[in-house]
Amino acid sequence: MSSELVGDEAFSSLAQLVARMADGTDRLDEAFTRDMAARLHEHADRVSFAEVDALALEDIIVTFYMDRRMRLVVTGNLSSSQGQVSISWNEADFPRVPVTLHVTPRTAPYTFATLDFSVRGHRAELRAPAPPLPAGVEVGVRCLSTVGDVVTYRVRAHGVDASVAPADLNLLGD
Repeated sequence: MSSELVGDEAFSSLAQLVARMADGTDRLDEAFTRDMAARLHEHADRVSFAEVDALALEDIIVTFYMDRRMRLVVTGNLSSSQGQVSISWNEADFPRVPVTLHVTPRTAPYTFATLDFSVRGHRAELRAPAPPLPAGVEVGVRCLSTVGDVVTYRVRAHGVDASVAPADLNLLGD
């Protein structure tokens, strides 16, 4: 993956930024997307989407949503009414989503995240408690999630959802 993100560079599209970040990468798969989102999060104070900023949202989360196809989902809060807005683009739309990298840090950076559903349906055992679930419980894996540089599995057992660090989960064979 291309090593540096430089500033004050307007990209005609998100697709162009992804292609630049993919330079030297063999597979544009879930691992690439998680790595890309982590790198964007490292530089979040320098990344902007003009259409998102035009909405004047607060607490913006930019999620690469991988569920049989790629989508970019952006959520944020409206400051005046405290409502929430969600915007979604399919991967086919990425060539029409302008993005800018800035030299000067922005005051309200986005949070970059991923939701990878390719692990959905796998079974696992908890190595450590995930309250209220005790260690040793078999769980169903719902997705692999990243928020910034924090990686967790979302799991479910006995009607309870929990977030579990990868080290605290023993994935079972199919």
